[in-house]
Amino acid sequence: MKYSIITACTVALLATACSGGSSDVKKLVVMSSGKISAAGKDSKEINFEPGTQHNEMEFQYVGTEPVKITVKSKDGDKTYDLPESGAYILNLKGTDTLIGSIVNYGDSGIPPSITTEKLQHMVDSAQQLIMGLNASDEARTYFLVPGAVKKVSKNYNSRLIGPFNGIPNTVEVDKDGKAPEVYKFNTTKQKREELYKLVDRMNK
Repeated sequence: MKYSIITACTVALLATACSGGSSDVKKLVVMSSGKISAAGKDSKEINFEPGTQHNEMEFQYVGTEPVKITVKSKDGDKTYDLPESGAYILNLKGTDTLIGSIVNYGDSGIPPSITTEKLQHMVDSAQQLIMGLNASDEARTYFLVPGAVKKVSKNYNSRLIGPFNGIPNTVEVDKDGKAPEVYKFNTTKQKREELYKLVDRMNK
């Protein structure tokens, strides 16, 4: 039992310096078209070389003070603010808008079956989201234009999955039987392709 307590404290020290818990952590996931690099996972300076290849990099900052991030590129420096704890996403994908939403696993951690009514709702929601009409923190749907940063969740442990990466079919639930927070982001082009597949499914 003593070993378990020491191990837990060690993990807590590494993640949050054993001071303020998860409320003192800011996580930033950068999704880009081009190369990104930094001195470390807690660096506040990010070097960005625009290109065509998709890349992602995750940063984590511990502390209660707001964090200011500087992205350096050939086009000049640009700063971004992370004012409070939580999980953020930064879109450095050139001309690609990122569209995202929470993945609904349900309380059991298993995706619910899709009824015709649910499928129609998904099609309608996808159409609106592509146009940026129904993005909201309340609905946990996001429309992120190039060069923008957005706080996705107050929970820094939430998982932000970018374009070209699949979502897990199942996840492990916590002790209360709740699924973890998982958010999936696609480019506008990918979201349109997803919409076409939904429409095709409805017509079968």
